[in-house]
Amino acid sequence: MTEAELIKALRRGNPDALAELIDCCTPYISSVIARILRGRQADVEELTADVFLAAWNNRDKLRPGQVKGYLGTIARNRAFNLLRSEHESLPLEDDILLLETDDPDRLLDRRETAYMVNQALSRLKRPQRELFVRHYYYGQTVQEAALTMGINLSTAKTWLRRGRETLKNELRKEGYGYGTPGDL
Repeated sequence: MTEAELIKALRRGNPDALAELIDCCTPYISSVIARILRGRQADVEELTADVFLAAWNNRDKLRPGQVKGYLGTIARNRAFNLLRSEHESLPLEDDILLLETDDPDRLLDRRETAYMVNQALSRLKRPQRELFVRHYYYGQTVQEAALTMGINLSTAKTWLRRGRETLKNELRKEGYGYGTPGDL
């Protein structure tokens, strides 16, 4: 069944179409949620089911070529909303900023840098930090992150610029420079 046929069947209320949507999109939706809710498999499964329920309840909003993106946006929003409702901070941990290496000195440097980045990010106000993490860690476009958070696009761009400046200044205070290797 093509995506357009699937959408028509969903709009007619065909439960087989929902089953097909679940079969084809569950791995994607689960992985989107799992990236945000690390190690919380029960929550991942529950939110995945919620995403498909939301898709069923809003099946008139589904458009050909946009189904996967629509479901992914619902999944990200539900996962972030769960974190917010539990008053947890966004998961920007030291390990996220580390790359695998066999060199202990490099690993130590990376851990120290990750710590400094986290310290600098903690100085941002919560919404600015959330925007920064959504854009730079989770890979959302500025427009997508702004829309998800319900903020103006120009505000989002300003917050990101200020966040980069804060990060740069905090790292500079701790003795970290920036530039190209030729500048060293």
